[in-house]
Amino acid sequence: MNRHLIKRTIVTLLCTMAIGLSFNSSAEPYLAYKTNLKCMACHVNPNGGGLRNEFGRNYGQSLLPAKTIDYDSKAIAQLSQLFTLGADARFNAIGQNDDDDNTEKTFELSNAQLYLNIAIPNSGLSFYLDQQVAPGTAINREAYAMYQFDQRYYIKAGTFFVPYGMRIEDDSAFIRQATGMNFDNSDNGVEFSIDYTNTTVNFYISNGTSQASNDDDAFLYGMRVEHLFSKFRAGASFALNDGDQQTTMVNLYSGLQWRDFTFLAEADLINLEQANTVNGEDIEQLASLLEVNYQWRQGVNIKLTAEYFDPDRDVSENQQTRYSVVAEYTPISHLQLRFGLRKKEDIPQLPEQNYDLVFIQSHFYF
Repeated sequence: MNRHLIKRTIVTLLCTMAIGLSFNSSAEPYLAYKTNLKCMACHVNPNGGGLRNEFGRNYGQSLLPAKTIDYDSKAIAQLSQLFTLGADARFNAIGQNDDDDNTEKTFELSNAQLYLNIAIPNSGLSFYLDQQVAPGTAINREAYAMYQFDQRYYIKAGTFFVPYGMRIEDDSAFIRQATGMNFDNSDNGVEFSIDYTNTTVNFYISNGTSQASNDDDAFLYGMRVEHLFSKFRAGASFALNDGDQQTTMVNLYSGLQWRDFTFLAEADLINLEQANTVNGEDIEQLASLLEVNYQWRQGVNIKLTAEYFDPDRDVSENQQTRYSVVAEYTPISHLQLRFGLRKKEDIPQLPEQNYDLVFIQSHFYF
């Protein structure tokens, strides 16, 4: 990457960080894997992400940062026995340079979310809302009613992110882009889940198109199974969209905690039937991710990722790779700062897809 670009970008970003805070709304699954807890231990949504429950707020205020502030976030979040509020927001400053020597430098408010949960006491019934308020126009990401039969069973109906694989924060990851299972792609449907002590099973049926409209008469059918062992967890997902272009996806994922290291891995196999090919043959794709997190000290995490994507396994030498190193610093409660370097490699014929990227991000949450 051009040294002058890196120097100018870092100086500019650091100056911006000194005067601005940010605001996104997603969980980091390595925290659940590190503590060997289910996503529902920290989040109102049993599948993770979005509004934090009381334990999640306490973790974000007291255990995650290097220094704890005295103010209790519950005073903001817990409006009453019925209503709970939350928020996430991220602000990015980015510098990118590709093989054509095109340079891009930008500031962006990537996401700002507000959450609301309305729970009727002693009924098992609740209503959850995840609303993106910036950038641009407001977008509803999740809006569903959920009924908890008991501690083991629940059903939800409305707009939600379907349970599939690991819900990592980075929507640009190959495993999230290739599958379409990311935080920009919620859907309308119904989900039924069984939650035992160490095992969770999710079943769902949704439109399989988008939350805005359903432009075919087909559905997306899927399930996810996850089991927690003493030091690691393993899971598998399956999804079938039987639309005009039938799509089948399966994945395996796992996480392991060892000393100060947390390892995550996922591999997705995607089959696209009659996918705009000349000879009408199916396209088979493979996407994978390996992530290593190292907690250097309280409030400081170092993240390394390696990614691989083959957009058509019948075509030779068309694979893509991406490598990242990210330093995450949580100096005080409710504020996280991130600095990252990323390198993406595609085929030489697409120089704009071969780039180096540097970013600084600030994340506010409660």
